[in-house]
Amino acid sequence: MNNEQIIMILRDLNRISGFRVSLHNTSFEEVAAYPEKKSDFCAYVQRCNEKECELCKECDKEACRTVERTGEPMIYKCRHNLVEAISPLYNFGILTGYLMLGQVRVDGEDTFPIVNTLIKNGKSEVESKRIANAIPTIEESKLKSFVNIMTVCASYLTLSNAVNATKASVGELTMKFISENFTDKISVKDICDAVGYSKSTVLSAFKKEFSTTVNTYLNTLRLERSKKMLENENTSINEVALSCGFSDQSYFSKVFSAAYGITPTEYRRDR
Repeated sequence: MNNEQIIMILRDLNRISGFRVSLHNTSFEEVAAYPEKKSDFCAYVQRCNEKECELCKECDKEACRTVERTGEPMIYKCRHNLVEAISPLYNFGILTGYLMLGQVRVDGEDTFPIVNTLIKNGKSEVESKRIANAIPTIEESKLKSFVNIMTVCASYLTLSNAVNATKASVGELTMKFISENFTDKISVKDICDAVGYSKSTVLSAFKKEFSTTVNTYLNTLRLERSKKMLENENTSINEVALSCGFSDQSYFSKVFSAAYGITPTEYRRDR
């Protein structure tokens, strides 16, 4: 698929949704976008305030990490309350990039946070209100429908190899293995054997790429699953623990309490 065809798809998705649509590689570098220019608000704030620019990028990268972990598209709001959505692109099970919709307001929501940010960064109140009101709006009830359409487009772009697959890094291989096997009683040794690298290489590469440890990431996935399972009162705490990859109920309760400040039993009772 050539760049002209990609832009045509992004343009049509923009016309349907009103979102700015962009295609990114796994390093979150923008490969293509429509429209090419960002909204006046985003362009101005990121251009005049380096810290704001870095914080915005980190917000998007965190969303990327979430969709990579879950394999599912997600809708979220940026630091300035603008709606964005992101979907992962895969090639034979390997993440190759992301399709992103962004920079719109929910219809009817207050523009004060946007106006206030612009004023703090040197714009007059009149100009700030003009820029805020120029941001496209979307009805909240239609958000999921647009994300469904985005997911279809993401699947098509994946099948068309719109973003070429690159050799997965040690960290990416590690994350993929953990994401697919965290419900089993896997150890760091199991992970290292699976990805084919030494313990020191795996642990340091993962920490460098994702700013967290292998064990923290593994427990995060297990705990997120356990919270969903605890909503079913017919499942015992021990069954939850074992189904989420913990060695036993005691260790599960210890990790859960350390993460959330309450025991699994208390969490279930308070739901």
